[in-house]
Amino acid sequence: MGNNGLHASASPFEALSECMNWLGTPLEDVPFGKVMLDLGIPRATIEAWTKDPTVTFDDKATSLFDLFEDIDEPEILEKAPKVQ
Repeated sequence: MGNNGLHASASPFEALSECMNWLGTPLEDVPFGKVMLDLGIPRATIEAWTKDPTVTFDDKATSLFDLFEDIDEPEILEKAPKVQ
């Protein structure tokens, strides 16, 4: 039996988190991370988000990963600045 595997991330943000957490890739070296930084989202915020905190969006508490799940980059980038 081989050691093969496949993992598909639930969102571009989760993929970013996995690259940082599992592979040790610096935030700015992941293209989506660079885009988030270039949009002015603070590094510390993005790094905190990789731990899937409970956040507030539209006056509702939710998991950050759930908020960004199953949506593409443009929608995440539209929502991200509104996350509290």
